[in-house]
Amino acid sequence: MVNSSEPRPMPAPETEFRSDQRIAADFLSYLQSDSAGHLVYEIEPAPLVGGCDARLYRYKLVGQEPRVLRILRPAREAEELLRHQCVHQILKRHGLNAPLIHRVCADQSVLGGVFAVMDLLPGETLFKQAPDVHATVLGESMAAMHAIDVGPVVDELRRAGVPDKNFLLHTFLQSVLDLGEKSNPWASELIAWLCDHLPLAGHDLSVIHGDYHGGNLMFEKGSVTGVLDWSFVIADPAVDLANMMNDYLLFARQAAKDISSDFCEQIVKGAVQAYQSIRSLDYERIKVFRVLHLLGPLCNAAAYPEFMRKPESQRDYLTFIEQTTGLKLSITV
Repeated sequence: MVNSSEPRPMPAPETEFRSDQRIAADFLSYLQSDSAGHLVYEIEPAPLVGGCDARLYRYKLVGQEPRVLRILRPAREAEELLRHQCVHQILKRHGLNAPLIHRVCADQSVLGGVFAVMDLLPGETLFKQAPDVHATVLGESMAAMHAIDVGPVVDELRRAGVPDKNFLLHTFLQSVLDLGEKSNPWASELIAWLCDHLPLAGHDLSVIHGDYHGGNLMFEKGSVTGVLDWSFVIADPAVDLANMMNDYLLFARQAAKDISSDFCEQIVKGAVQAYQSIRSLDYERIKVFRVLHLLGPLCNAAAYPEFMRKPESQRDYLTFIEQTTGLKLSITV
């Protein structure tokens, strides 16, 4: 869950990648084959703690700026990275500090998965800050992101040829729900509940990060220096608030047992207060989007990290959903 600018030991991935040493050698060979000059590492690729979907390395070539190498799992496609490359450029032009993606390689044979070379953002993650700073910055920066006028962002995405169905959540959410019901008959009553409660018309829209937590915000000298790991959409602002609450109140403690429930609750409470000092929020709508968010690992567990597939984790999701909706779900987890 946590990203960091500091090299740290990396947990073993679920899908076996090449060794760090081979990654470093193969990546340098790739760079040299694409360059007229002779490239040498000043700092060899060092693993970074990152998201659950990729392997991250920090490195520096002699005479160049430090960069981040992000290698996706073998099942992932280059189209995803190319979409992120376009989106990050547009977001940056509209004042959102997403790291620029300098190159994308679609050839999985090079490093065992498609990969991207990105800016290294300065600072440390918000998790390295005191809890009060962590919570306040999290809430205020999210509110500022949600206050950005989405009209020009949408216009620029369309000019870039990005279809609405790739970023306007309300244009594809119903089809996602329909597919979920078809693939998971046990969830039909729950999906009907979501259809009745979700804002499907798309009236209140903001730029949505999708996984806005302290591990994805880099912070230095009192300011956010960048935001990592975008699951970008244009949607109701309650999406980010709901996902953030699930991240801290459910996922964080499942992923790392040394994170206390008191700490997680403190961060969420402080972040919500900081957000609400700038923008209003709708608690009932947030609850609905929390249910939607938790439906993913229940309906498609194989696509999620191992800790989210554990029976005890799945029971936590079901408990929250049943308490929120009043439905009793018949599913074996």
